[in-house]
Amino acid sequence: MSRRNGLVAKVAAWAAVGMAWVVSAWSLPIDDFWLSLASARAIGNGASLDRAVDLTWTPMIPGALNPQWLGQLVLGLPGSEWGALAVNALLIGAGLALTYLRVRRRAGGAASAIAMLLAIGVLAPHLLARAQSFSIALWPLALLLLETRLRRSWLLPVAFGLLIALWANLHGAFVIGQLAAFTAATLEIGGWLRDRSRRPAGPVVATAIVAAVAPLANPAGIGLLAYAYGQPGLDVVRAISVEWGPSWPWVSVATVFWAYLVVLVAGRLVRRDLGRCRDCLLGALLAALAISSIRHIPWFVLAMAPLLAADIEALLAARPRIARALGTVGGPMARQLSAVVAVLALLALLVQPVRTSLPQAFGRVTPDEPVAVVDRLDAVLAAGAAPARILNEQVWGGYLDYRLGRRAETAMDGRLEIRDTATWSRYFDWLHGEPGTAEDLAAAGVRFAILLPERQALIEMLSGAGWSSVLVTSQAVLLEAP
Repeated sequence: MSRRNGLVAKVAAWAAVGMAWVVSAWSLPIDDFWLSLASARAIGNGASLDRAVDLTWTPMIPGALNPQWLGQLVLGLPGSEWGALAVNALLIGAGLALTYLRVRRRAGGAASAIAMLLAIGVLAPHLLARAQSFSIALWPLALLLLETRLRRSWLLPVAFGLLIALWANLHGAFVIGQLAAFTAATLEIGGWLRDRSRRPAGPVVATAIVAAVAPLANPAGIGLLAYAYGQPGLDVVRAISVEWGPSWPWVSVATVFWAYLVVLVAGRLVRRDLGRCRDCLLGALLAALAISSIRHIPWFVLAMAPLLAADIEALLAARPRIARALGTVGGPMARQLSAVVAVLALLALLVQPVRTSLPQAFGRVTPDEPVAVVDRLDAVLAAGAAPARILNEQVWGGYLDYRLGRRAETAMDGRLEIRDTATWSRYFDWLHGEPGTAEDLAAAGVRFAILLPERQALIEMLSGAGWSSVLVTSQAVLLEAP
C-alpha cells in the first residue's frame, strides 16, 4: 500500500477532530460549575472576592479563601447557563488547539493525529464544565511560551509572569505553571554546570523567579500560595473526594492514564533517549503528581502529548513500511481539516443555547441534579423571606445554591477545604441517620431535606419525627420539617 493511499492516519485525524469537538461542545457540567455561577452572583451582590462565599448554614473555617474568584466571575459574566457553557467550550477547545500546536512542532501530520487522538481519549473524562477549564487552556499556553524562541528573550519572564498572575486568580492549578518554569530553569542551570562555556539562558532562570512571586498579585496575597500547596494534602479533601485520591490502576479513569504512561516509558527505552530527554524531568514530576491524585492526570497528558508524537514520528522514520501503511495528513486533507475545525469551533458555541432546551438525554446539562425536586422548592420558596435551611447531599449543593439563591441555605457544597473535620463528621452522621440527627436538625432550624432515595435510615428517622414527604423521584426525596 502506498503512503498516499494509507487510511489509518486520515481516520485518526478525523477521529481526533471529532472527539475534540464533542468534549468541548458537550462537556458535562458538574456541581462545581453551578457553584461557580452561584458564587459569581453572590460576588456581584457584594460578597468578598478573596474569602469563601457564604452560601451554607454549616460553619466554615474562619478566613477560608475563595481562590478562583475571577474564574467564577468570568463564567458568570454572560449571565446565563448557556453563556457559561460557551465560555467553558472555548476554554477546552483552546487547550486542545494549543496542545496540537505543541505536538505539531515535534512531529508530522500522521504522528500528530495519532498522538492527539490518544491524548484526547485519556483526557475525555476530565474535560468537564467547571473552573478547572481555565487551567486546561492556560497550561498548554505556559508550556508553549517556554518552548518557543522567547526562551532567549527577556519578554519571556514578562509574558510568563502576567500569565501566572492571571492564572492564580482563575484557578488553583497555577502551581503546575510554576513547576514548568522551575523545571526549565533547572535544566538550563544543569547544562551550564556540565559545560561552563555554555551560558544559561537568563530569561528562563528569571522566568522561574517571576513565576514564584507572580501569584501574590491576588486579593488573598501569600495566603493563596499556602492554600494551593496545602489543599492536596488535606485529609478531609482526600477522604471525601475520589478525584483527589490516588490514581489506582483499577480505577476506570486512571487505567487509561497508566496505559498512556507505559507507552511513553516504552518509547524512551526503545529510543534509548532517557538521558537526553528534556521533557523527562517535567514528565517524571507530573507523572508522580498524576499517580498521587486523579485530578493531576490532565496536566501530565497535556504536557507529554508532544513527546508521544515525537516517539511515533521516530517509529515511522525507522519503519517506512508502517509509515506507508498509515498514510499522511497533509495537502488537500490538511486544508479540509482546517475548514472543518473552523466550522466546528463556531458550532461549539452555537450549540450551547440549544443544549438547555434539549431533552436531558441529549443536552446533558443537569444529568445528576435533582431538577424536579428543586423545581418544587423553586415554586414554594418566596423571595424576600428568611432563607430556608436545607439538609442536602454534598454533590447537589452548588446546583441548589444556583437555582434557589438567597431563598435557601444549603448544608454542604463542593468546597471541601473550607470546613474542618469535625463539621464533616457531624454532617455524615446526619446522612447516616445516627441517633440525635432529628434533634440536631430541629435545633439548627432546618426546614427541608433533599436526599438520595437510598438514605433509608435517615428518611425513616425523619418520618418518625414528623417530617412529611413532599416529593419522591428516582433521583431524590424531598422532605419537609414539621
